[in-house]
Amino acid sequence: MGRLTSTLTAACAATLLVAGVATAQGTLADRRTNVTFSGPVSIPGATLPAGSYVFRIADSQANRNIVQIFDKDGLNLITTLLAVPAERAEPEGDPVVSFKETPADRPPAVRYWYYAGEKAGNEFVYPRAQALMIARASGESVPAFDTDATDLEAWKKGGVSAVTATTDTQPAATPTAPVTTATEPAPATVPPAREPEMTPPAPVTSAPSVTASQPEPPATPVGTSGRAETLPRTASELPLVGLIGVVALAGAFAMRALRRA
Repeated sequence: MGRLTSTLTAACAATLLVAGVATAQGTLADRRTNVTFSGPVSIPGATLPAGSYVFRIADSQANRNIVQIFDKDGLNLITTLLAVPAERAEPEGDPVVSFKETPADRPPAVRYWYYAGEKAGNEFVYPRAQALMIARASGESVPAFDTDATDLEAWKKGGVSAVTATTDTQPAATPTAPVTTATEPAPATVPPAREPEMTPPAPVTSAPSVTASQPEPPATPVGTSGRAETLPRTASELPLVGLIGVVALAGAFAMRALRRA
């Protein structure tokens, strides 16, 4: 039965995270985002088990659409993926990860990743065979490499074109959009796959939920105790009362002296 009828989108409020170098507005240069999936998800050439991960933009001046996925601690690189620029209608305040529908025996496929407060984002590009499978299940076009290979080096050498449910299974003779990644070396931690298609996981009956979070600047405490401080009131009104009495007594003596005169 249909477990997805349209693209699924999920987001959560941003939380504090200390990592990377931020600009004056607090935006991380690598767009580092913590992402948690409640179930397995498909990514180009592989499947991510349920769990927490770190998405970030690779440190490349030539291409800002190279996405690296790390473990939840951000220490171990799991894979490096190529994407194409994407843009949404409004720059929403939360990070967003959305999916495309896949066959019933495959996890939903990650489609978009948008950083909080930005219109520009990344749409993931899939190997051709995997892209065709997603396009036929979702009824939507999918960016695809002109190769069925699942390793980064093959993706860099190929081109990108959109495939649909009616696209022929043979790769296009002339790619429509070459991928420029000449200055970005392939990570040693990403081994080449031996088969053009990923190994299918156990059947999934519902789409996983996803939460994404980004860092926020810490709040500045007020005073040394963390709250506004007020000074105690120590002055007394007794001297003022005495002064009034002295002035009144002096006035009385003055009037008496005038009457005698």
